[in-house]
Amino acid sequence: MHLSKLVIEGFRCFNEKAEIPLNKGLTVILGENGSGKSAIVDAIRLILNDDEFGKSMVSERDFWHSFGESKNESSTSFRIDIEFSKLKPVEQVAYLPWLKTEDLSTASLHLKVQNKTNQNKHYKKELWGGNSSSSSFEWDTYKSIQCTYLPPLRDAEHRLRDVRGSRLARLITKIEPENSAKERLVETVKQNNQQLLKDELIVKAKTNIKSRLVETLGEKLAQDISISFSDTRFERIIENLKLLFYPFLDDSTSIDEFRELSENSLGYNNLIYLATVLAELEDVNEQEISCKILLIEEPEAHLHPQLQTKLLEYIEKQAKLKGVQVIVTTHSPTIAASIDLDNILVVNKTELNRSPVIVPLTNVGLTPKQKFFLQRWMDITKSTLLFARGIILVEGIAEALVIPELAKRVLHKHLASKDRISEYSLEEYSVSIINMGGIYFESFFQLFINAEKRGEGIPIRCAGITDCDPDKDSTPYNGKECDCKNPALKLKTKINNSKYCRLYSNLKTFEYDLALAEGNFPIMANTLLEIIETDGPTKKQIKEYIRLFPDAPVSEKAKMAKYLLDKIDDSNICGKGVFSQQLAYKLANNEIEFSVPEYIEKAILWACKLEGDGGNKGGESNTVEKSNE
Repeated sequence: MHLSKLVIEGFRCFNEKAEIPLNKGLTVILGENGSGKSAIVDAIRLILNDDEFGKSMVSERDFWHSFGESKNESSTSFRIDIEFSKLKPVEQVAYLPWLKTEDLSTASLHLKVQNKTNQNKHYKKELWGGNSSSSSFEWDTYKSIQCTYLPPLRDAEHRLRDVRGSRLARLITKIEPENSAKERLVETVKQNNQQLLKDELIVKAKTNIKSRLVETLGEKLAQDISISFSDTRFERIIENLKLLFYPFLDDSTSIDEFRELSENSLGYNNLIYLATVLAELEDVNEQEISCKILLIEEPEAHLHPQLQTKLLEYIEKQAKLKGVQVIVTTHSPTIAASIDLDNILVVNKTELNRSPVIVPLTNVGLTPKQKFFLQRWMDITKSTLLFARGIILVEGIAEALVIPELAKRVLHKHLASKDRISEYSLEEYSVSIINMGGIYFESFFQLFINAEKRGEGIPIRCAGITDCDPDKDSTPYNGKECDCKNPALKLKTKINNSKYCRLYSNLKTFEYDLALAEGNFPIMANTLLEIIETDGPTKKQIKEYIRLFPDAPVSEKAKMAKYLLDKIDDSNICGKGVFSQQLAYKLANNEIEFSVPEYIEKAILWACKLEGDGGNKGGESNTVEKSNE
């Protein structure tokens, strides 16, 4: 059996009823800060009474409170419901009162808390299993569900320290709970104590203390004393054990070379702590009736990217092999990029006083081919799209380098009249630029295109910027467009009818359209001149075009823009990557006027939620499609 569904209503940020599906093995919950990830984890902790920090107490902050004009409004109660699926026959017998009458392989557990306290200042809680709240509740059945919570930025050293209830002590108890094992360990300690008492140093210390007692109190009032290596009770023996570390694996290392955890790194202590918890949970008795759930918040804490990846790979493997259900929350794009898309649950903040939108990526309609493609291409830079509030998809490195600088100019132009404190940038709007390295728009758009149906797409704006790509020798301009050869443009009608997706295109290519925009050609031509090392005919021609461009007719300007594009595209002269890097540097570090083509401007404004226009092709004379918003 496994926890398959969580339903929350009135709890924390979930004022509206929200259903959250959970995987049998690993579920990774992604989302920006404040999106509701911790609320999901805390709801599970509350209804299952996790064992990490004792009983959870309900507080006023657990009830939903509104923001804005109705800030005093709050939920009169909150309710948390969970379902367990695929119960085996033996589990169905054990959880009989919890079973759903319409499906005996499914059990349910419910918690309802009223927003009013009794005379002891405790909120009234009602916990029941199955369909009826009046049925008897078996606490032994409830306690058989083992829920363990690992908090973010946990103090691993403290939890592993030789104290009462340490993780190491719990693990040892779990491994061999039989009396024979306890007796064996106790007998070993007793023998060590006997040997200790025979040591000359210990005998002398004992004699000295005893003599002082006799001198002080006399033989009639004095008490006898002894010295012991350790308490011989099993519980105290294991609580006095402590973990040590050595920085490398080496079976020949002497115990004297191991060091205290206080000398270890925070990241590795976290890993040791997590390994101890997993070892405890993985020791599953096949006959045991129990559901084991591990909740981990931000496992990336103090870990470098390679360790993050290795850790999640291991957790996912163990979840499948050992029957431990693992639910993880994270902000790490490294983790997001390293796991199967079917394991990802995206939590997205929406309008004020609305519950977060929960989007399992299994629900967004990816075809097997699209899923395979995204999985192979989901590196760290692309996985940021799962955390952003807006997305701009681009074809290559040139757009990825230059468009952030163009965005600063677009945002300044549209917002300069407003009082500003922060800088104008895509980062301020949490908009990520995703370089796809090609024209693979359809697979990426599929993540967002169905978001109008709650839970079937990620509800953030995704704008694509692509080239028209007509014949190589063509020189289009406004009023003389060319036939586009880019197959991605076939998506335009489908994409632009969506509330969350738009595709914007140009006259020819990115650099060509930049050069045709007012005032840009001399800046781009001079940038290329700075890169060209030889003083030959190419330089001479570019300098001539710089002189002629301002007064040339538009048809001639188009030919000059094509010449510039050809030279930029020629790897023997420059190359698009080198040119775009130099241009981006110049735009970022010099206060120069630089025009932004309309198709790029519209994509930026739309992704930042500053404009509702649809996609269009070409320059300013083209008709703009209005969105359905």
